[in-house]
Amino acid sequence: MRILSATVERAHYARDFGQVEAQVALLVKDSSRPVPYIRRIFTVEPARGDEPLRQRLTESATALYLARFATPPEVQFKHAA
Repeated sequence: MRILSATVERAHYARDFGQVEAQVALLVKDSSRPVPYIRRIFTVEPARGDEPLRQRLTESATALYLARFATPPEVQFKHAA
């Protein structure tokens, strides 16, 4: 599974919490599908930080996606008999 690109589609500054809420579109290429597909992930990051906000949002969305949808190779190819 590879993330081909990541784009911040919507972002909102939550002033009360000092955070940015964003919807990030990930273009994903999976070995089980012949065509790349888009997954939209909602993520939250602090408004202030060392790295650029766009980079932090895309890295956060990628990490969330991989934690939820990626399976280890040894599990991915096991089939029930």
